[in-house]
Amino acid sequence: MLINKLIKKVEKLELDLKDKVVLTEAASGAYIVTPLLAALAGAKVYAYSKTTPYGKVEEIFRNTKKLIRSCKKYKLNINFIEKITPEIISQADVITNSGHLRPLTKDMLQNAKDSMVIPLMYEAWEKRNNDMDFDYIRQRGFRIGATNERHPEVDVFNYLGDMAIKQIFDAGSCPYNNKFVLISNNDFGPFIAKVLAKMCSGLAVIDKDENKAKYDLENIKWIGKFPNISIPEEYKDSEAIIFTAYPFNQNWIGLDTPISAQDICSQFKSPLILRYAGDLDTQALSNLNIKYYPSIVKSGHMGILPSEIGLDPIIRLQSGGLKVGECLLKNTDSYKGVKILDLMY
Repeated sequence: MLINKLIKKVEKLELDLKDKVVLTEAASGAYIVTPLLAALAGAKVYAYSKTTPYGKVEEIFRNTKKLIRSCKKYKLNINFIEKITPEIISQADVITNSGHLRPLTKDMLQNAKDSMVIPLMYEAWEKRNNDMDFDYIRQRGFRIGATNERHPEVDVFNYLGDMAIKQIFDAGSCPYNNKFVLISNNDFGPFIAKVLAKMCSGLAVIDKDENKAKYDLENIKWIGKFPNISIPEEYKDSEAIIFTAYPFNQNWIGLDTPISAQDICSQFKSPLILRYAGDLDTQALSNLNIKYYPSIVKSGHMGILPSEIGLDPIIRLQSGGLKVGECLLKNTDSYKGVKILDLMY
C-alpha cells in the first residue's frame, strides 16, 4: 500500500518537519506523494497546483485527497491552494523547487522570511538557472541545498539503469543479445552501465577520462574520451546509442556541435539515439536519416524520468529533498554521518 511506503520512508529518514510550514506542489502521477511526505513528517503543508497537460487541478486535488483519506492513522495538515499569496509565502519555512512552483522569482519570494530554505530535488551539478532567481536568493541570503541523491537513505542514482532499460523497451528494442554504445559526460553514465552491461551482449563506453575506472566491469569496453567518436567494427551495428550529456539544455549532436551528426551517421550502420539526457539538433539528425527516441523532448529535460519506472524512486527523491530542507533549517549538511546536501548558498 502506498501510504505504508510513505510512512516507512519518513521513519527511515527520521524526517522531522514538526511545527514547520512547507510550500510545495500537488501533482499528478508519482509526484502525488510530495505533500503527503511533508505532512507525515509533521509539517503544515500548502500544496499548490494548476492545470497542465499532465492533469487538471480538480483531478489532482481529488486524487490527493483520496490518498489522504486512506491514511486514517495520521491527521495530515494539507491545505490545497490554486493561488500562492504573499501571506502563504511569509509563513513558509521550506519552499521546494517543484515543477508547479517554478520559477521561484523575486516577485514570489520577496515576502519570504529570511530564515526560509529551499531544498533542490536534484544534485548540485544539475543546477538549472531558469528554476529560480539565484541572484535575488543570494542577495536575500536564503539557504539552498542540493540533494545528494547517492546518500544511502536516498539512493536514487541506482534507478538510473532501470530507466535506461525502460527507454530501450519503449523504443521498440531489447537488451538481450544486442550490443549498445553509451555516450556520457556526467555521473549518470556509470550507473546506467552497471545495469545494462549485465543484460546485453556488449556495452561500449565513451565518457570523461576521470570516469574510466568506474567502467571496469565485465562486458564493458572503453572506446574513448567524450566527445570523441571512434566506434570499433564490432559495435558499428549496435542496437542503440544511449546518450546522456550535461548541460542538458545544450545541443550536443548535430551541426557545429561537440559531436558531429555526420560522424554518427558514418560510424554506425543504422544509428538509433536514445535521448536519455541532453539536447540534440533533431533537424540535422533527420536530414541524415538518423533515428532518435523520444521524438519530442522539451529542451533541458530528460528523455526518461524516474517516475516512468514507478513510485519508489520518486518517494526516495522527494523525501530526500524534504530531508535536505530539514537539515538546512537545523544548519547541518549530514545525516547518519553521510553528507546529504551540498550547500549552494
